[in-house]
Amino acid sequence: MKYLICTILFANILFANSTMCYKNKITDVSTVENEKFDGGECNSTYSILDMKKSGWNISDIKISQKNDLFNFIYILKKDTKVKAISNGKVDYAKLSKIIKEDKQKQEDKIAIKNGKRIYNKNCKLCHGLKAELKPQNTSLAINTFNLEQLQDTMRAYTWNEQDKGFAFVMKPYAEVTTPTDIQNIFKYLKTINK
Repeated sequence: MKYLICTILFANILFANSTMCYKNKITDVSTVENEKFDGGECNSTYSILDMKKSGWNISDIKISQKNDLFNFIYILKKDTKVKAISNGKVDYAKLSKIIKEDKQKQEDKIAIKNGKRIYNKNCKLCHGLKAELKPQNTSLAINTFNLEQLQDTMRAYTWNEQDKGFAFVMKPYAEVTTPTDIQNIFKYLKTINK
């Protein structure tokens, strides 16, 4: 019985997602939860009320005041229901699958964030906001590429196998872009071109 309780507690901790959202310089505290919050899963897009509607619960609130302005920090948690435990028994195969899926989601989220950072820093100027541009009409828009095409193209620039158009501009970028970077950029482009 102790083992079951420990497993359930561990699963609850493991599957409780948390995020921190903040809003600064609030004058009217009565409507603060209607404001779009910055940071975390709020990402300047969602209010605290929106977060509550999508299953997030308020875990903690920190309020600070400077002059007549208030700063709010909300800690929000979202519990993922663990379906691996039923009738007091743990289905370890299901639990393992849930843990792997959750880990993959977290890794994908990090990969997409890194891909976005790299794309915005190195690619967006020439290839466009959604990789829809054909620089100087010398190539295809890279948002039409599959992963293999993107990898092959970057490899061709690195090894001087691609010499048309603006290959001389691409070569330095291709040389410092790792295979993982290319995969991350590809994952990011897929999220913005659905």
